[in-house]
Amino acid sequence: MSRFLSAVALFLMSSPLFAAMKEMDAANAPAETVSVVWVILFCVLFIGITAGFFAYIWLKDGKSEQAGSDKQ
Repeated sequence: MSRFLSAVALFLMSSPLFAAMKEMDAANAPAETVSVVWVILFCVLFIGITAGFFAYIWLKDGKSEQAGSDKQ
């Protein structure tokens, strides 16, 4: 297994060198531009969904503790 991991690591480290030898300008590839509105929308949705998930877990955990204490 360690032999495989060292081979993968060597391959990943040599890939940029191979691209440079072939004169592929991989480091300066043109990046697609995106409107800032979409980035902000993604951030708001991501944070909102994450916060909603944790709020759901927190509320559900609180209800299950209350149901458990009512039975005693």
